[in-house]
Amino acid sequence: MRVRRAQKIRNGWWTVRLLVTGGLLVGGPGPALAQNASVQGIVTDRLSRAALDGVSVALERVGDPTDVRGSATDVNGFYQIGGVPPGDYTLRMERIGYVMYEQLVTFAPGGFLTVSAGLDTSPVVLEGITVEPLSGAAERELGRLRIRPIDIGRIPAPSASGDLASFLQTLPGVVTTGDRGGQLFIRGGTPDQNLVMVDGLLIYQPFHILGFFSVFPEDLVSSVDFYASGFGSRYVGRSGSVIDVRMRDGNRTDRRTSGSVSPFLAEAVAEGPIKDGGASWIASVRRSLIEETSPALLGQREPLTFGSQYVKVSSVDDDTGSRCSAMVLHTADRGSLDVEIEGSLVGWSNLVLGGRCIMIFDSWLRLADVTFGYSRVRNDANSRGVAELTSGVSRLHHEAHATSLWGTTPIYVGYTMNIELVEYDLRELFGVQQSARGIWGMSGYGEAELTPTEDVTVRPGFVFTLLPRAGIEPRVRASWRPLGRGTEEVSAALGLYRQDLVGVSDTRDVSSVFVAWQDVDRRPPLSAVHASLGWQQALGRGLAWSLEGYTKWLDDVPIAVWRANAGFTTSLSRADGRVYGADLRLEYRRPGFYGFLGYGYTWTEYRATQLGFAEWFGEPVQRYHPPHDRRHQLNAVVSADIGPYSTGARWQMGSGLPYTRPAGFDEVFDFRIGLPVVQGQSGVTRLVLDRPYQARLPAVHRLDLWVRRPFELDIGTLEVQAGVLNVYDRRNLFFYDLYTGRRVDQLPIVPYLSFKLERP
Repeated sequence: MRVRRAQKIRNGWWTVRLLVTGGLLVGGPGPALAQNASVQGIVTDRLSRAALDGVSVALERVGDPTDVRGSATDVNGFYQIGGVPPGDYTLRMERIGYVMYEQLVTFAPGGFLTVSAGLDTSPVVLEGITVEPLSGAAERELGRLRIRPIDIGRIPAPSASGDLASFLQTLPGVVTTGDRGGQLFIRGGTPDQNLVMVDGLLIYQPFHILGFFSVFPEDLVSSVDFYASGFGSRYVGRSGSVIDVRMRDGNRTDRRTSGSVSPFLAEAVAEGPIKDGGASWIASVRRSLIEETSPALLGQREPLTFGSQYVKVSSVDDDTGSRCSAMVLHTADRGSLDVEIEGSLVGWSNLVLGGRCIMIFDSWLRLADVTFGYSRVRNDANSRGVAELTSGVSRLHHEAHATSLWGTTPIYVGYTMNIELVEYDLRELFGVQQSARGIWGMSGYGEAELTPTEDVTVRPGFVFTLLPRAGIEPRVRASWRPLGRGTEEVSAALGLYRQDLVGVSDTRDVSSVFVAWQDVDRRPPLSAVHASLGWQQALGRGLAWSLEGYTKWLDDVPIAVWRANAGFTTSLSRADGRVYGADLRLEYRRPGFYGFLGYGYTWTEYRATQLGFAEWFGEPVQRYHPPHDRRHQLNAVVSADIGPYSTGARWQMGSGLPYTRPAGFDEVFDFRIGLPVVQGQSGVTRLVLDRPYQARLPAVHRLDLWVRRPFELDIGTLEVQAGVLNVYDRRNLFFYDLYTGRRVDQLPIVPYLSFKLERP
């Protein structure tokens, strides 16, 4: 029975492989060295079958320990080594926390081998201390920050586990306007410029209306690749940053359930095997509780609600490590960012569904990563009771990525095809704006990994776009180890990025986070040139630091047309911009202790030309710092294990954000209703604005603390966490209401207690 079942699985995999091979638009095999051989494979955790990245893979010629060549696994657990002379070799796979794998392999002239393996967990124990794999916010590879669940869990969040949103906000260069709104501004970019992927599928607005949370909790995330700027050719369609999230597979051997509750959030997770471990499933349901608990907890009702539902089914080929998965994710957010503004509500929802296959081949096509999916976002708002606003995007999406060898040089190629339907309906006080438009997208890319010397790696690449308009985006990333050691490294990136779909917000009114998604139509796309140069160094004994400087040149940034009378508009104007800054990170990791200090400096300026500027200020051109231009940001994080307790603290400080001063008020009559009696009637009061963003709000700072302890019970493991947000009750300004001259503050001091029960 097992043999028959294994044969069925292999036949199924080959069927999928044939379909994928027929769909990949890539060229034929590159030239191979006639007498040299190659080896490839996928390395996984033997029990969970999760792909293991960063595994060191080495080939050592039998009888000659000086003849060694090697590689490391990527995010899919894939490795490949080419240019191997014929002979007998010992193949070794090593990663901290796992038993070393060894196998004797023999290469014939021009031979080709596939050797995949599952590693057994076996943490290295030194004097009773468990050594974990290195990870952290100071360690980057070609601009990529690899984030793992252990990193997310180090940051206190007001729930039973960590969340990616809370972690990202500790990084230099990542700005949020406050603890509400669900928006991240990364290195001078706006939220619509962030490319966020979940298992290869686009999600438009993944951060919840309460800023501590996203759709990526610690318990569901496998790993995250974060590029603050200067990302590679694989990623297209956005001009700012990349957050590429891989969700974990369900448990393949046992059924497990967990549930947690805190004053902010309730969550349930269940997972288990399908057909005796041939496949697995995992499901999660989350719902906010802050609207119900806020009267007792905060002394006033916070009308903020959010929730999400998530299901994923996965299957892994035990022989090769190839895998396929399908997932569905739904989110919903709604609330008012200011309880005192009657009739002011904003909400959004996401739907993401699709499938992904990552397959290894015994041919010129070494690895294929193929995704099909559908994504949708819907926004709606009632702005101060006078405007009904709706906006949405639906997207059908397919992309394929292939990995191969050109001689001994790794080659990465792929393509993306999609169609997006953009709709908005904005009924304003003085008119109606409606639109519905389909956008076809098609692009391809190529990238090579060159190693001119042992200590230099260069990854040149390009993106060639056919639709919605033709264009080429050259990009290059590089690293250099000047001292010949892996503990010191210089990295650099330079690239061009274009974006045709933009999300416009009326940034004059911070109390509204409504996003109007629009295409740039016949106008030039938003484009950005990124340049960065960085240094990272491990000083030994768990201490590491890094420094990276960056700059961006922005062209044709869509902004709302400025009107002296405040009010939402989707009429677009253009601005050019310049961003420069630096990130400094200092990290200390020891068993049972973690410390991080990050400082970010960012300078962002827009230059815009509009008729309204000339009419009101006598100058058609205005230079200003946009409202996300936070000049200084400092974050300090500490966590420690003390006996059965885990404790942590985070302190954050940010300089004030720009805002536009009110210049005064006037009154206007709506002649569509009828002819007013100007001697006895008053018009509608309107706010008149001064020059854009010439003032700054006060600085913000806050301290959060938490302590956690597990308890072993007969029914499972109960983990109790106690914490306090804003320990010294700092009155941090959320926004200044220009209409009333009233300040709205962020959360005051908030104690909380959470419980999490895990049952095997």
